[in-house]
Amino acid sequence: MSPILSNAAKVLFALLLLAPMPALAKTFPIPADDPIATISLPEKWEPEPYEEGVEATSPDGSVYVAIEMVRANDVGSTAEEGVKFFAKQGVEIDEKSLKTQDIKINGLPAFDMTMDGTDKNGPTEVGMTLVGTNAEGKFLMIYYWGSEEGQKANLPDLKTIADSLQATK
Repeated sequence: MSPILSNAAKVLFALLLLAPMPALAKTFPIPADDPIATISLPEKWEPEPYEEGVEATSPDGSVYVAIEMVRANDVGSTAEEGVKFFAKQGVEIDEKSLKTQDIKINGLPAFDMTMDGTDKNGPTEVGMTLVGTNAEGKFLMIYYWGSEEGQKANLPDLKTIADSLQATK
C-alpha cells in the first residue's frame, strides 16, 4: 500500500508553504467616476480611495503616497497646490531644496519635483510628480514623502506601484 503523499510530494508541499507569497495588490481607477488612469497599490499598504484618487501608507509607516487626477494649465500652479496639500498633511517643505527633472513613468511623460522637508517623525524627503495622460488638460499628481531609509526599505513596492500606472484615455 502506498502512502497518501510520496516523500517528494511532501518536500514539494513543504517548500510551497515556505515560499514567499506574492504581494497582493488592488487596482484603482483615477478618478473613480471617469478614470483617466489606473494604478495598483499593495493591499498591505491599506490603500484608501477618495474622490479624485487614492492614498496609502507603507506597512512600516515610513512612506506615504497619494495619486490623484488634477486639472492643470501649467506646472507652477500645480506645484503651488501640491505645497498646500503637504501643509495640510503636516509636512513642512524647504522650497530652497527643490530639484526638478523630466522623467518617464511607465512610458508616460512626467515632471518630478523633490524637496527636503520635515514631518512629525523628523526629516523627510518630499516629492510631487506631474504625469501626463491621454486626457487633455488632465494629469495625475503623485504626492509622496518618507524617510530616506523608509524609501529604500520599500523600494520594491514603490517600483511596483510606479510600474502599474496606466493611462486609460
